[in-house]
Amino acid sequence: MNQLLALAKAESTGRTLVTLQLDLAHTVIEVLQDCVPRAMEKNLDIGFEGPESVPAECLMEGNATLLRELVRNLVDNAIAYTPAQGVVTVRLLVDRFSGVQVLQVEDSGPGIPPEERALVLQPFYRTLGTNVDGSGLGLAIVQEIAQQCGATLEMSEAHTHKATPGLLVTVRFPPSSKAAEDTSDA
Repeated sequence: MNQLLALAKAESTGRTLVTLQLDLAHTVIEVLQDCVPRAMEKNLDIGFEGPESVPAECLMEGNATLLRELVRNLVDNAIAYTPAQGVVTVRLLVDRFSGVQVLQVEDSGPGIPPEERALVLQPFYRTLGTNVDGSGLGLAIVQEIAQQCGATLEMSEAHTHKATPGLLVTVRFPPSSKAAEDTSDA
C-alpha cells in the first residue's frame, strides 16, 4: 500500500511540487542510516563512497520527499535482493565544474538480465525466480521520480563482485540552474 501511495505521489500529473535546494549527499547519508538495521539483519556489508556534503554551487533543486523516496527505493531493493554476507555500496559522484551529480547503488545480488531491465521499470513487473517479497513498484517509482528531476536511470551488471553478476543502478542528475549559470559565466 505504501508503494502505491509513493507511486501516486511521484506521478505529479501536472501538479507543481514544492522544490527546495537540496544536498543529495545529506539525503543519501540519512537514508543509509535508516537502512543500516535491515542490512545488519542480513549481515550485509553496506557502505557509502562520496562527499559528506555537496558543494553549495552544486545543490540541486527538487522535492525532498520524492528525492528521499528515490534513494530509499534503490537502497531497499539492493538490500532485499542481496544475499546474506553480500555487499551493497552507495556512491555519490559530484562534478564541481559541470554540477552533474551521479548516484550509484551497487549490490552483489543476482542482478537483472539485460532483456528485463526495461520491464522492471514498469509497475508491478517482477523478475521470475526471485524469492523476495515486494510489489514490483520500487523501480517504477524510481524511474518516475528520476524523470521528474530531469535525471536519467541506467542499469548494468556490477563488476566488483566475482561470485554473482550483481546490479549497478546509476541515476545521473543534471546540473542545478545555479551550477549551469556558474559554468556559463566562466
